[in-house]
Amino acid sequence: MKKLIALLLAVVMVLGLAACATKAETPATDTPAPDTPAASTETNTETKEEAPAEETTGDAYDPSKTTLTMATILINHPVLRIVELGFAEACEDLGYQYQIVGTETQDNNDMCAAAEAAAAAGSTGCLLWAGDSTCFPTIKTLKNDYDCVVGVPHVQYAQADIPELDINMACISTTYAQAVCDFMAEKLEGKTGSIQITQASYVENEVAAADAFKARFEELQSQGKFEGVTLLEPAIEGASDITESTNVNVSLLQAHPDIIATFGLTGNSPVTWTNAAKKCGYSAGDLLIVGMDYTADNLKNVEEGWVACLVGQPLYEEAYQVVVNIDKVLRGESVEYWTELEAPLIYAGGEGVHDPATYTGILDRVSAKFGD
Repeated sequence: MKKLIALLLAVVMVLGLAACATKAETPATDTPAPDTPAASTETNTETKEEAPAEETTGDAYDPSKTTLTMATILINHPVLRIVELGFAEACEDLGYQYQIVGTETQDNNDMCAAAEAAAAAGSTGCLLWAGDSTCFPTIKTLKNDYDCVVGVPHVQYAQADIPELDINMACISTTYAQAVCDFMAEKLEGKTGSIQITQASYVENEVAAADAFKARFEELQSQGKFEGVTLLEPAIEGASDITESTNVNVSLLQAHPDIIATFGLTGNSPVTWTNAAKKCGYSAGDLLIVGMDYTADNLKNVEEGWVACLVGQPLYEEAYQVVVNIDKVLRGESVEYWTELEAPLIYAGGEGVHDPATYTGILDRVSAKFGD
């Protein structure tokens, strides 16, 4: 019955794709973003069709006859567009046909339904943006019902918890949270006030990051640092609508006028906290704003002095390398289940991976592929 339902979903998705085009990305800017519905059954797809390769002989593996799928939430989000670029360019470099499916909302159910429909339609490899364990049943279905090779980036999972998962790679949220805490301890020396953490939601890696920051904060306080500084309880700012998240952060600044630093765990947080600071009459540099990810708008806020530091999650790299490993598995090779990636801090005056200019090439290609 599950296969039949998935096959019907695949037919619906294919017919839907014939009738509508993919929506363009909505960039994260100071301009209020249009409201996004809380839930949607819409599936958006980016499809790249490769020219058929010449027929191979014998048992040679021909990737051009195979379609790989990336399934994601927030399909037009600027952070996810970077991930999607890594997936697409890896597929192109290795010669695969590919598709990007999912939802504009944060609904994992819609994303997982799209992934299962793609597998039912014949996709044999899937990069699944599995933000929490609610996606585990779909991973099991992809593997057990469709023999689909599954890779999950961005969040670490113990192999014992989901043995059906083939590939898992990410940076460690607790590691970068501790690095941000050390960064703040240095920059806030001699200052008093409060630090506010905000999250997109209660997904596991964000909760772990907030907890790790708190543990490091308390450790440093016991060493005489952060004297006169209070760590407030984390707040949820959301991730799908910039205007709503900005308003949440404005309310936090109004409720706690002694806030001197913020650490946003969502990819929009450098924009939403910058917007909130402007609305509350702050000047660039008055708040020590630290946030996630090297999107174009986030880097602009670093350049203009509103944001002190970004956590450079390996968005492009994790997607590209998941595809490389899916390719190896499809060719009958063995790969490591887990790969740890780095998340350097990005700031003005940094060198190498710490330099904001390091990431402009990726962003130029995002713009060229998906539009501004």
